[in-house]
Amino acid sequence: MRIPFHALWHAMALAFLAALLLLMPASAWAQWRMLDQFDEREDSGIWSRRHQQQLDVLVITGVVGLAVMEGTETRLGLASWRAIDAALMTAATTEVMKRVFGRPRPSDNNDPDAWFKGGKNRSFPSGETAMMAAFVTPYIVEYREETPAIWALALLPAYMARARMKSQAHWLSDVVAGAAVGVACGIHATDRDTPLVLSITGRSAFVGLRHRF
Repeated sequence: MRIPFHALWHAMALAFLAALLLLMPASAWAQWRMLDQFDEREDSGIWSRRHQQQLDVLVITGVVGLAVMEGTETRLGLASWRAIDAALMTAATTEVMKRVFGRPRPSDNNDPDAWFKGGKNRSFPSGETAMMAAFVTPYIVEYREETPAIWALALLPAYMARARMKSQAHWLSDVVAGAAVGVACGIHATDRDTPLVLSITGRSAFVGLRHRF
């Protein structure tokens, strides 16, 4: 019996996390905490906030545009609809987590152990890193076998993670957790035959504009 890729992926991820939690010594946890130290602000040039926002707009516009043009009739279109699903799930998940954990941003508090401060403290996890990971994951899952170059899309969440840290908007653990949430939602979205967005509206398919005229 052939084991579905997604089921295998989930099992491996859970096994890895379980082993990590069980086997990681106290000294390793201490070293991980050291990675969350405060750095000087360096958000200039390619790392500037303006470039971060431009990338956000470019990716969102591109994915939505492909979904509308291609519809669910093609692999590219279906992957795009799944990317939208993943992004929406990620946005909801990260918003809840931000409110629960209430972690101050590095620019507001230089203590990486400050948690549950409430109010507007929403550093954990990184929403923009999570969204970028959510957008690219369905494409990587869909095309990974015949087009290995598709893995280059992973550079987008990697860039966003680094840029958000340079802006003192997030700690390392924030962007790592954000990327994990985005990837998880992206993989979950690929398990659905009908995109969640369409199923909510009562539709099972969307004919792209490219195929209507």
